[in-house]
This record gives sequence, C-alpha cells and structure tokens, in this order.
Amino acid sequence: MSLFNRLTSIYLLKAVINNKSDRGFTLLELLISGIIVGVLSTVAVPAYIATVDKFHYGEAKLQMGCLRRELEAFRMEKGYFPKDVNRNTVPVGIECFLRSNTNLTPYNSTYDYENWSVGEDCVIKIIFLGKDQEKQSNNTRNLHQEPGFYNDRERRIDSDDLILSLGLQPSEVCD
Repeated sequence: MSLFNRLTSIYLLKAVINNKSDRGFTLLELLISGIIVGVLSTVAVPAYIATVDKFHYGEAKLQMGCLRRELEAFRMEKGYFPKDVNRNTVPVGIECFLRSNTNLTPYNSTYDYENWSVGEDCVIKIIFLGKDQEKQSNNTRNLHQEPGFYNDRERRIDSDDLILSLGLQPSEVCD
C-alpha cells in the first residue's frame, strides 16, 4: 500500500471516529477574516476617494480648457473679452460655460468668470469652486497673473478652488 493511500485511509477513519462534518467557519476564522478586510479597506477607501477626486478635478480642467478656447476665440472675433459676470452666470457669447444646476459639472459645483482691472491692465480668470462649492480664493486679483492652472492651496491649505488664469491682458481687450 502506498503512503498516499495510507494517509487517506487514516484521515477517513478519523473523520468517521470523530463523526464530525464541516459545518462552517469557526469564530476565530471569522474574526481574522474581518480584521483582514478592515485593514484592507482602511488602505483602499482613501486611495479610491483620492482617485475619484483626481478624476473630478481633471474633468473640471477639461471644461475650463473649453471655456478658455471660447474666451480666446471671442476676443479674436470681437477684440475684447466679455464683461465680468456673477458666479454661475454665463458670459455673453460663451456656450461652453456649464452651470451647477445642470449636473454636468464635477461635484455639481460652480464656475466663476472674472475680468478684473489690475492697474492699467486686466486679468482674466476662470475659477472652479471645487468640492465644497465655496469660493475661498476671493482676494486673487493681484495673484496668478501668468497664464496657467493654479491650485489655491498655495495660499490657504483648506482651499479646493482651481483657478485658470488667461494672464495679464492689455486694457484695450478688457471690457
């Protein structure tokens, strides 16, 4: 008789003697499984939330890029940028501007188009109010005068605003 056959017969004999069948998991096995799932979820959930936030801010950058292209086309066509408007209000001549009540903006948040005078010139900005839908970047008139995207966390750690500056513009293109 081979070793495998002997071990198999011994195992079967023990099972018959103990008359014990597998009825499920023991409490210890369930506790260990629960601890493992808990540890994995404490690592995975924050990473998942960060990935979702990164996706939403990427989507906002795409929408803001569309706004920038339309604003620049408007300026090329008319010779000036549209006037400053209130938050969540579409500037005249711009179609790409999404309002928060359309459920098409990330976090159903708001965009704010700014056309501010700065000395003899003006600065054009588009501000995405972010996850909390509140504007923390109120006093940025003299900041971000170079074209590009800015995260307002440079000034305030609790800010989640995303700012797209079209840069400092000569006064003749400001309306």
